[in-house]
Amino acid sequence: MELLKKKWQSRIIALNDGKALDDNLYLCDLVIIDVALECPDLSLTKHCLARNKKVVAWVDQPDHKLLPKLFEMGLNGYFYNGMEEEELLHALYIIQLGKRYINPTLANNLLDEYVRIQNWQPSRPDDILSKREWEVLQLLSKGYNNFDIASTLYLSDKTVKNYVSSILKKLNVPDRTNAVLKALKQQWLHI
Repeated sequence: MELLKKKWQSRIIALNDGKALDDNLYLCDLVIIDVALECPDLSLTKHCLARNKKVVAWVDQPDHKLLPKLFEMGLNGYFYNGMEEEELLHALYIIQLGKRYINPTLANNLLDEYVRIQNWQPSRPDDILSKREWEVLQLLSKGYNNFDIASTLYLSDKTVKNYVSSILKKLNVPDRTNAVLKALKQQWLHI
């Protein structure tokens, strides 16, 4: 902490709980969260991101169980306990410039997570909807209306209406919004 105070002519606040952070959040631009103190639901991190703060996760293990979730959140930095003073200062400088920083010790695990995210494919049960109904539902999830779906899939408006009605019936939902929500919740689709 003293190192940071010397190198940056900024106000540095060290806090050990979310309530104290909430009271002082308006004072800072960057929040470094010790993941060991973070809640499993990442509420502290989410709270800071919702307030448009730059957020850095500080972990003590390169394979910390929350690291994949934190990576999906797209934080500004990922720090590791073994960082040297020079690396820490460089990382903070990079983040202040608006770039992201990943500690090399964490890079391999985060790269694996990135590959996993990029390669994720929805697992659609074949026995619920037909191939064409899945295509229609995917387009519904992107906000397409019947006319747009018809144009994209080279179908008539009436055919699209029939597909949508069939999807609603098969998924046992009242409307297209709930059909999309159900499919997303079941991880049958991705947006």
